[in-house]
Amino acid sequence: MVVAGGWDELDEAWRLAFEMAWEAVVTGNIGVGAVVTDAAGNVVASARNRVMDDRAPAGQVAGSSLAHAEINALAGLPFRSPRELELTTTLRPCLQCAAAIRMAPIASVRFAGDDPLWHGADEFGALNTWLARRPTVPSTGPMPSELGVFATLLARVGRGLEPHVEDNLRQRGESALLEVVRRLERDDFVARSATRPVDAVYAALRPELTAITATG
Repeated sequence: MVVAGGWDELDEAWRLAFEMAWEAVVTGNIGVGAVVTDAAGNVVASARNRVMDDRAPAGQVAGSSLAHAEINALAGLPFRSPRELELTTTLRPCLQCAAAIRMAPIASVRFAGDDPLWHGADEFGALNTWLARRPTVPSTGPMPSELGVFATLLARVGRGLEPHVEDNLRQRGESALLEVVRRLERDDFVARSATRPVDAVYAALRPELTAITATG
């Protein structure tokens, strides 16, 4: 796991996942990116959220509630492959993605940003004996640094501050993050930063991310 919030400490999978998440934000989707790597750390699949898109690369999904980054990253993996792959994603997987991960050849998961809505979403083993026999998929996250806050922010910004998102942030006591999201929406930050690489976006926001991390 990354320490001290350092972008330079990120490995290839993390960098690509954040790049995909920023691409999702810029294209009007929910800002989540996901990458699958093999046992040697080589990237074998990468994808972003495409719920608002009308097209997707071959083998992926667009324009549907199924078009999450993790689903699209997993879609091209061969059926019944050895369970030795790792999924790196910028946000804690939701219920449908957690289920897909459990059925895919994934050995472990890393996620950067938290989403308490989905705490416990991967605890399928308690449902019945057949699921209990399936291998568990250990996960690591969220990142205890500015990068973790950045990942959560990417999933909240760029599509207008929807009432349910605002209510969720307020109920979770994340008023500092809510204020940053409001400012970015007010300043049209995404449109003005659309051509900037994600590391530059992170650098520009880091003072505010540091302040949020300190209050957490």
